[in-house]
Amino acid sequence: MPSRNLALPAVSRRPLRLPRRFGNNRSVLIPGQNFEGRHTVPTLFRFIAFLAILGGLIFGGMVALVTFVQPEPREIVEIVPPAKLQPR
Repeated sequence: MPSRNLALPAVSRRPLRLPRRFGNNRSVLIPGQNFEGRHTVPTLFRFIAFLAILGGLIFGGMVALVTFVQPEPREIVEIVPPAKLQPR
């Protein structure tokens, strides 16, 4: 059985070459930039911002419930067995 080379190729730090139709006739995409040449927002920052917005919406919903919903007081009757009333 012939041996196969299963080693992964080395990761290159060269800019990615793209077809001419992307990015206003620019053929090189530099890491950290999008097709227009502007810097992109890091993924971790976007994730933290998403969590902050989601937490704010949840907190706002809780504040709205506390402010606008009034509980109705009602009487509760619970039967206690006599065995639980006896001291041990």
